[in-house]
Formats: sequence, structure tokens, C-alpha cells
Amino acid sequence: MKTLFFCLSLCVMAAPVAAAPRLVMLDVGEGQAVLLQQGHRGVLIDVGHPGMSQKVLERLGALGVKQLDYLVLTHLHPDHAGGYFRLREAFPQTPVLYSGHPLPADVRPDLVRWVNDALAQDAHRRLLRAGEDISWQGMSIEVLWPEAFSGDNLNRHSLVLLLRYAGLELLIMGDADALVEQALLEQNKLPANIDVLVAGHHGAADATSAAFVDRLHPRLALISVNAGNIRGYPGEEVLQRLEKAGARVLRTDRHGELRLDLCSRKRDGRCVIRVETER
Repeated sequence: MKTLFFCLSLCVMAAPVAAAPRLVMLDVGEGQAVLLQQGHRGVLIDVGHPGMSQKVLERLGALGVKQLDYLVLTHLHPDHAGGYFRLREAFPQTPVLYSGHPLPADVRPDLVRWVNDALAQDAHRRLLRAGEDISWQGMSIEVLWPEAFSGDNLNRHSLVLLLRYAGLELLIMGDADALVEQALLEQNKLPANIDVLVAGHHGAADATSAAFVDRLHPRLALISVNAGNIRGYPGEEVLQRLEKAGARVLRTDRHGELRLDLCSRKRDGRCVIRVETER
């Protein structure tokens, strides 16, 4: 396990603060699962594909998570939502939040339809739209997208979430692409100079556009991706944009599980993010 302190300015020794939430990007290979954790409580944003369900549950246990307050599905593609059934068995009372994007009758793969049908019968489901805000353990989780539905593209209707905690700003893009980014820019919904970006669509070239990066200037960029994947993620041009903007890029295919203690220390009243990588 490698550890570094990611400071908002020059890093010096600073006084520790009371236990703060952490963000953990689980290493689920081809897919994405992001955990927000405060002690034994958690919020899981996406769950990876079905083959990773057991690993996700094991990691939740190893990290000490006993209660999931929310299960959030950014969209229903199998690499983000395929583990829904196994997670639902383990946490049957947890509210599950998703956009409710209507699907075409012939949607593929079938697993998308199966998850959608199960959600329609889930007594603890809740629909999210842009403008809603969830408060959790001192953190604000604001939904930036989607406002409405137009067309059948699941990625283009992925939930986009802006997290705020103790002056920090973290943006989770799901699989939203450059068209979504442009809409958010035009609507002036994106903050400038954010602390952490969970890159959209696993760092693919159809997302994380130049205008988007120029607006955000993220200090840390996290990419969930499997090694040697057939799609060539992440795109080289995306990596170059992020690095040119000054972002430290961390990837699950190279660094394994990524753990961010969101306010492990403070310097001059500002939070210092402590980052641990699995390798």
C-alpha cells in the first residue's frame, strides 16, 4: 500500500482532525464502484458487473462497512449496475437511487432490462433528477444531471454527482460523455478548480473534453479501468489533457484500489486529502 498526502497547497505537517469521510474507488476491473464511507456507514455509487459482486461485498466488509445508507446507480449498463441483484440480497432495506431513464423495448444487453425491471418492483427505489441534493454525514451530494430524458443513450443520461465536504469538491461523472459536459458548461453548473474528478466513461476519448478539463482543473483524477481492456481505455488524449491541467492521475489498472481520506489533516484551515493506493 502506497500513501501520499495531496495538499491544496505546499504540504507541511499539520494537525490531524476528527475522523472524516473517505472515498474509495474499488478495483472492480471492467466497471466502476465508488464507496463513500464514514465509520461503519457507507454510500455505494455503482456496483460493478455481476462477476465482481462477491469482491465488492468482501471489500465492504474488510473496510468495516456494516450499513449502506444509499445504493446509487448512475445508469444501468452492466459494468456499473450488473451487481445490483447480489448487493440487494446483502442490503435489502437500503434505498436505491437512480434516474429512472426509460428504456427502449429492445434494449441490449438483456441484463440492463432485468435490472430495470427489478428496480421497477423495488419498494425502496427512489428517482433522482438534476437539482436534488442529498445530505450524508456532513457531505452534500448534488445531482447535476440529467434534468430530462431525450433518446435512448444510457451513457448520456448517466447521473452526474457533485460532492462537497469541508470546502472540498468532488465530481463523479458516471459514463457521461462530452455532450453532457458541454451542456453542464453552458448551464454554468460546474465549479472551477475542483479537488477530485472521477473521470467519465473510464477515461474514454468521448468524455473529459478539453473545455471540461479547462473549467475544472482537477487536482486529482481517478479512472476505474481494467488492465489490457479491449476498448483501449483510457484515451491517451484524455490523459494528456488531465496531466497538462496539473492533475495527478490515479488508475485502478495500475494502482489498484484507491482510498482518499477527505480531510485527514488541516493546514491553515484547509483540508488535506490523504491518498492510499493498493500498489
